[in-house]
Amino acid sequence: MKPSLSGIRVWLFDFDNTIAALEREVDWLGGRRKLEAFLRAEFEARSLDDAIFNEIPRGNLPLYAALHTRWLRGGANCGPSDAGALLASASAIIEEIELAGVDRAAPLRGAVELLRSLADGGRAIAIVTSNSSRTVARWLERFRLSGTVSAIVGRDSALALKPSPETIRRALECCGAPPEDAIFVGDSEADYRAATAAQVRFIAIKPDHTGAAWLAALDSADIFVSPEAIAANFDADSAIARRHPGNR
Repeated sequence: MKPSLSGIRVWLFDFDNTIAALEREVDWLGGRRKLEAFLRAEFEARSLDDAIFNEIPRGNLPLYAALHTRWLRGGANCGPSDAGALLASASAIIEEIELAGVDRAAPLRGAVELLRSLADGGRAIAIVTSNSSRTVARWLERFRLSGTVSAIVGRDSALALKPSPETIRRALECCGAPPEDAIFVGDSEADYRAATAAQVRFIAIKPDHTGAAWLAALDSADIFVSPEAIAANFDADSAIARRHPGNR
């Protein structure tokens, strides 16, 4: 039997499409053009192989993640300090387009209430995201949620993006918690794989349970249509715990 949600003291959340609908508000195509133009110029100046642009023809975060792996972990031609600076500049370009859309990003149904309920109940909350921490902080401030979150571990941490477990492990460190005391809430296979690698229990937000093979690895009880559904389950677990304290 799975532990009840009410007994979990540390809650880790992905951001985009988990608590906020950011993706549809961002000009990702325009951002890719700007990001690629910057990187191509840097590649040319350093005589670097530009095959990666054909390997990853679309997307900002997949391109950033691949460069992070190759430059910082793969021993490519860039020195570590130069690679770090280039990646920081690339991240800043992506951040710029995120910030241009974040003020239009609506919360997913029940997200604001879930974060407030968890914080009011004494739970530690951290956001673990491939977005910039500044993007997330701005959104939280807009909805007066800044005080509910203990830490934001984003792309600007310079850690490997999910499905690497690095950002989840950093969030656990920030919250002073071992993996068994935490749960990670996300919406993607990368989220699921990162949580699994970090040995943290995972629950998914998916309005439609079909069409994603990785969901088959989850118990159906760990798939929710919205943050509102998680809140309802959490409240039900809390009510049972209050009636039967000896079962905790």
